Amino acid sequence: MNPLKIVGASGPVSLNACAYGLDRDIESRGNKETKIKGLRINPEARMVVKEDEYGALLVTGRDKIKSGYGNGDCLLMNMKHFFFALSDSTERYSRASRDILERLCDEVDDKGVPEHKEGWLDLVNDVFAPQKYHHKATFSLAAIKRHEAGASICIINGGDSTVNIVNKVTGKVEYRTESNMNFAGRSKTISGAMELTLRGDGYRLVMASDGLADVARFCKRDLTEMMGTDLTNGNVHDVPEKLRELIRAADLGGIAGNYDDIGIIVIDPMSLEMNNNVQIVMGGTNPGEEDAYQRRIAGSSIGDRWISMDELPEKARHMNMCGIKVW
Repeated sequence: MNPLKIVGASGPVSLNACAYGLDRDIESRGNKETKIKGLRINPEARMVVKEDEYGALLVTGRDKIKSGYGNGDCLLMNMKHFFFALSDSTERYSRASRDILERLCDEVDDKGVPEHKEGWLDLVNDVFAPQKYHHKATFSLAAIKRHEAGASICIINGGDSTVNIVNKVTGKVEYRTESNMNFAGRSKTISGAMELTLRGDGYRLVMASDGLADVARFCKRDLTEMMGTDLTNGNVHDVPEKLRELIRAADLGGIAGNYDDIGIIVIDPMSLEMNNNVQIVMGGTNPGEEDAYQRRIAGSSIGDRWISMDELPEKARHMNMCGIKVW
């Protein structure tokens, strides 16, 4: 099987990991595992995890902090309708990424969840149409449907962020979207949608902004190899903390240099459970919001603390200061 296939190819693509005899207890490598249960948010560290289901991490680029820009990467975890999305906007208007992802949620709430990739493409193009030219942003969507044999995923991608399907047994990237010029704002429509059918639970979905390539660069690693090891080995909810520690170590060691905003979402599709209606958007901050976060939160002695679902209402203001919205 060709490990890389471009977005927009006609017809569904089926991937099958059953033959590999997946060991569900693949050992985690690297840092200690995060001891959590259920959905948790670490606002200071900008991490969201749901045990055994997914994890997300947002990091502001070193050069963006120095220059006083906002964080243009924005991540969306929509468990109300079982889809995930990522957007990366330019420094000129860093909040464009959040605008388009929140508009996507509103559109799905209003029109309902599309049944097929054609419906998702029509809906996404309705979201794209009003985006202003100077609000350019990438757009990546993964809409997941669970079924008895596995899961089907509708993937739509515009720009240079990527959606990847990684085999957890072999570490091989079985599918990756290719970069294109369908940036929101630059294009009024997006060119196509792909539907993948995953057979068995041997796959991990990795969504990433182009900042992940900077991590591979300063770690002197190949990006594809990094996806098949660091982002695939072990529990999915441990990945954000592992990647965060890798970035922090490079910063403290003076080897990271300047790097772009980094946004990733890692998902084990077959483990997803529809047991809450939570929608979470993280990032897409403007310069003032990001400056306040860096001064009051990121550089303070508040420390990292995981917040449970029960604590969300009383912590809403604090999470908003960290660039996180839950509804």
